[in-house]
Amino acid sequence: MLNYTRITAFLLTITITLSLIGVTIPNVLSNVKLGLDLKGGFEVLYEASTFEDNGAVTLDALRQTAKSLEKRINALGITEPEIWTEGSNRIRVRLAGIEDEQKVREILKKPAQLTVRGPDGAIELNGSDFLEGASHIVYGELQKPLIRVEVKDKQKLLEISTRLLHQKITFQLDETVLVEPVILVVLTEGISTLTGNYTYDQAKEIVDTINLGAIPLKLTEKYAQSVGASLGQLSLEQTVKAGAYASIIILLFMLVLYRIPGFIASFTLITYSWLLLGIMNWLGATLTLPGIAAFVLGIGMAVDANVITYERLKDEMRTGLSLQSALRKGYKNSFRTIMDSHVTTIIAAIVLFYVGTGAIKGFALTLVLSIGLSVLTNVYFSQWLLRMLAKTEAFNNPLFFGVSRKQVVAIGKNEPMPLVHRSFDFVSHRKLYFFISILVTVIGIGSLLVHGLNYGVDFKAGTTIDIALGKPIEKNKAEEIVRKAGFDPSVVTVGGGQQDRVTVRFDRVLNADIGESDRILSAFALEYGNGIGKEENTVDPGIAKELAFQAIVAVAVASIGIMLYVAIRFEWGFAVAAIIALVHDAFFVISVFSILKLEVNLPFIAAILTIVGYSINDTVVIFDRIRENLRFARAKTWGDLTSLVNLSINQTLVRSVNTAVTVLIASIALLVWGSDSINLFSLAMTLGLVVGMYSSIYIASQIWLTLKFKSIQRMERRALYLKNNPPPPPSPLPPEEVFESYEHTYEK
Repeated sequence: MLNYTRITAFLLTITITLSLIGVTIPNVLSNVKLGLDLKGGFEVLYEASTFEDNGAVTLDALRQTAKSLEKRINALGITEPEIWTEGSNRIRVRLAGIEDEQKVREILKKPAQLTVRGPDGAIELNGSDFLEGASHIVYGELQKPLIRVEVKDKQKLLEISTRLLHQKITFQLDETVLVEPVILVVLTEGISTLTGNYTYDQAKEIVDTINLGAIPLKLTEKYAQSVGASLGQLSLEQTVKAGAYASIIILLFMLVLYRIPGFIASFTLITYSWLLLGIMNWLGATLTLPGIAAFVLGIGMAVDANVITYERLKDEMRTGLSLQSALRKGYKNSFRTIMDSHVTTIIAAIVLFYVGTGAIKGFALTLVLSIGLSVLTNVYFSQWLLRMLAKTEAFNNPLFFGVSRKQVVAIGKNEPMPLVHRSFDFVSHRKLYFFISILVTVIGIGSLLVHGLNYGVDFKAGTTIDIALGKPIEKNKAEEIVRKAGFDPSVVTVGGGQQDRVTVRFDRVLNADIGESDRILSAFALEYGNGIGKEENTVDPGIAKELAFQAIVAVAVASIGIMLYVAIRFEWGFAVAAIIALVHDAFFVISVFSILKLEVNLPFIAAILTIVGYSINDTVVIFDRIRENLRFARAKTWGDLTSLVNLSINQTLVRSVNTAVTVLIASIALLVWGSDSINLFSLAMTLGLVVGMYSSIYIASQIWLTLKFKSIQRMERRALYLKNNPPPPPSPLPPEEVFESYEHTYEK
């Protein structure tokens, strides 16, 4: 009998949620904070040092320098600057929407200049004349805050105070007036107290500024990224279009494949996307180009939870269970698998967040948020909706869930789940699969030894300029334009969908102070007009080595973390097999990039780490089924184990393929329709997902099978040895008599 109350509740939930999304989504989209790679602008990492060779950069001086930079930027009318200190001597500045980049960079690099000027504007004292750190707050009558300063040369202050007695002097930082005291007495001790009507905060700011001026810091650019506004807008449009296409295809895929559950999955995916954007706005997170890529991939990965659950639901329904019983058992058994697969990806994302920089951190943050929200919406919310729908009694027919009545086979309570409609032998040809993987690995090693990797500026140092022309160009023409501008580049490549994008790479850092990169841009603008877009990346050699080391550490730590997790959740044999498969997948992608001489940069490392985290998902799904089937089987022989592994892979085959396909849809959409800036990232992801699906089915499980059988053989050999060599029987004498017997023997 139909339950109309639950039908009404289900429809109201869908209607209210979609209405809320429809009303709020314009505001959510308008408040999305775009990164400089989508909005245009530049990011610079400065290394601070003192002008004296033996001077030390203090944390206070570093913080005050960052504040000084922020004041300069605010004075220029630039909105929403992002400035923060890193480590003990670095400051990172990120500014979006900059028109005159060269002017802003010149202003930022200029040291903070503290001066004391006389009534005529002449400079009487410089910041270096003040004693370092000697300026501080003192209190006068009625506990009013005053400012005490001390100079290095007492005679100089004595001369100035004598000459300018009863006259006003001005303390300035750059062009900003800090305080304008009047000299009331002759200063003989090199110490002066500045009086005025200050609040404590005002006095503290002046004191900090004077102390900053006493130790002016020199800022040296170590890393820089610059993106033109037009190129940023183009990247945004292309990537959003790719995301839209991927989402539509994924939603249609779910509807066709899973019918009623597919409809619920599509609804929860829309809810997931809306919540993810809303939470990013609430956190004030910046959406970057890699962040959008993570968002699109997150949609594909969010489908994973639904696919794992729905395939398990279909398996349970094939055993003859009712819809509600199948839901309860299916959700219980699939939840463990979902969490195991998600945790492995979270491990990789967290490692990436801590070792990454700039846009890579945005990618990692978006990935972590995606996984968390995926569990809430595509597990709990989806489960609640499907259970509510099941209790309406309107959709009890298995066809609504993609299961035909011919596939339903009743089984006993303690029997393993049956294999009802397919049976492929994945184990008997394992040596062929191992040979193929070893052959590819050998070819990859050979390519790495001969060609190495084509490192980008992130790891090799230098400057890369990416120019979008809007018109086709040949490589020879591009090289000619660069050389006419007076430069000899290391590499010039032409790409883009219409061969309209030129990448020029230099093994040295172009000098921003004399506008070397602007000369190259002007040379192309002379030929192709002023509507061209530019992205520039500059990395100092020291930073390049640091980034390379961080990348190695990131991959190593993520792999170890995943191996430990799998070992704890399963057993050591599963962990070893999983890590071998992960190394296999990552090395395959690295080998392809080496053979094709494609550029390896930070986004490539992000792709490798995502592959490390994601390719184990399918492996965990199969391992989970093997572990489950082991509960019903007494696998002692090679034949028993091979049958069990074949059964487990076949039972999860559709799930493995479908989960990989949904993420591949997103990855291929980014590769085909996305921005050229993340083209190599998307290619690495696509290759990794394909080889990850292959290794999960053909490599990982077979490695576990080999290890497990050898473990059983060792146990059998040990049992046989103990049978043929039994230990001596225990002594029948009581312990006291044994000791006395021993003592008697010893005395003899």
